[in-house]
Amino acid sequence: MSAPKPWTCTGKDKNENPAASGEHPPHTNYGPFCTYGSCTLSREEVVIEEPGDWRKFLIPGAIALGLLVLVGGWMTLINTNGPSRTPRGVMTPAGGNCLAGEFEGFISDQASQGRFVSQGEQILLTGTQPQNISQKRDASQSFRTGDWQRALEQYQFAASSDPNDPEAKIYLNNARARLRSNALPRTIAVAIPISSNPDEAREILRGVALSQDQFNNSSPTPDCLMEVALVDVDRSEESIEIAEDLIASPQVLGLIGHGSDEYAQEAVRIYQDNGLTVVSPLTMSVSMSPTGASILRVLPYQEGSGQMLDGYLKRSSESLIEHASRELSSPPVVSVFFNSDVAYSRRMKDAFISALQEKGVSVTPLDILSDISASSGGDAANMISRATRAGANTAYLALTRDRINAALAIARANTSQNNPLLLLGADELFSPSLLVQGGSAVEGMVLAIPWSWSPDDPFAQQSAAMWQGRVSWRTATAFDATEALAGALKRQNENEDGGLNRAEVVNRLRQGQPISGVAADFNVFAQGIPLVEAVRGEGGPSGSDYRFDPIDNRETDE
Repeated sequence: MSAPKPWTCTGKDKNENPAASGEHPPHTNYGPFCTYGSCTLSREEVVIEEPGDWRKFLIPGAIALGLLVLVGGWMTLINTNGPSRTPRGVMTPAGGNCLAGEFEGFISDQASQGRFVSQGEQILLTGTQPQNISQKRDASQSFRTGDWQRALEQYQFAASSDPNDPEAKIYLNNARARLRSNALPRTIAVAIPISSNPDEAREILRGVALSQDQFNNSSPTPDCLMEVALVDVDRSEESIEIAEDLIASPQVLGLIGHGSDEYAQEAVRIYQDNGLTVVSPLTMSVSMSPTGASILRVLPYQEGSGQMLDGYLKRSSESLIEHASRELSSPPVVSVFFNSDVAYSRRMKDAFISALQEKGVSVTPLDILSDISASSGGDAANMISRATRAGANTAYLALTRDRINAALAIARANTSQNNPLLLLGADELFSPSLLVQGGSAVEGMVLAIPWSWSPDDPFAQQSAAMWQGRVSWRTATAFDATEALAGALKRQNENEDGGLNRAEVVNRLRQGQPISGVAADFNVFAQGIPLVEAVRGEGGPSGSDYRFDPIDNRETDE
């Protein structure tokens, strides 16, 4: 049976009439419907069929009798009706930057923490649509048996039933990479907190999925595409074990993810000590070239640990202090709320206090662990009272995402004051939960984040079309990180012999990789970090009447 021919949709039918959802960038599809955002055009509506074109794949649930897969020069017949079997073999250098080496099954097959890793053979994000969940589970079974064609069709249907699901789109592209590759696909991994914070994981994956989709639609070697492995990690010792699993898998060329907590720092050191590139806030350095292009470099952890992160925290602190100085009728007097058990919270607190001291602003640090339990918020009213008695008119919440409940308790206690404090916060509080659960209590809270949504921003427009709504700063920065790593995978050297390997990826990112079409404007490190404010209005997360708007570029609802 012939494989279905790919077809491209731009949001217009064969008569050049735009779909109800509007036009969109060219998007390659393999199933019966376009999976770009809310586009519902079908192949029949878009493609002008030539005589003899194969069209049977339009039948939902078409069953593939067999699939010939090239693995290391061996022709292997995958029997999809027999027992579950993983393709194995030896991969020889394929040239064109394709990965050379042994293919010993999926990463999860050999990993000690395999339940946390998937290339498409298991589902890590359950999603919100029952039909989508069922379709993804069926697709994962096909993927596991090596039936890439059927997995591609099933993931195509899953992506169509829930256009906002990045996992389905990533696995769809993974199946496409496996089906079309005459060599192993170029595999990268992305470390995300799926179990503990699925909303944040989806935000990150939307940026990764968009970059992967663009890479696979424009690869200079169409038979050697990008595959993304999802890795469920959080602040725990399992991060170290997972790092060892990924290092032991030669197919992984690079990793995106990991924050600044203690376990992440140790994982980053392990990756770098073993020659695997990791693009993380702890290792990134971004500068502007004379032409205005953004250049991303990955620094050795020992030499540049946290350079970019420290610079970002300093500039975000300054932006928030400048905002408070403009908004208040008297000079700011700040109480800083932090949770001392987490390194990143301490880092935010120290950066903010340092910025306050440079400007001569009075500050009172308040450790929430002494008065507020992590789960319920505890005696937040007492902490607000202590802050106001100290003369504070502003509160900076240097709290991490696992202290959202404490932030909400502080915000609610603050609203009961005769003169509520101006509430400021950092990027980790940027969460749907804050708006959904906080409601009017968080109205007016101002956060500093690396990128803010704007209706005129090209990346925001493109992302909104694909994901049917606003995206967050995590989507934007994940897109940029993936673009840098993808650029290192795509770039070819004239005298390069054989396939791309980890050492070459490390070398390319150490030298610096230009990021084309960046989402985040890295000039913010010179001009100030963007600020957003929680305001009442449409367009926020489901279940909330509030949204985050840029301070200097708010939409009107008129």
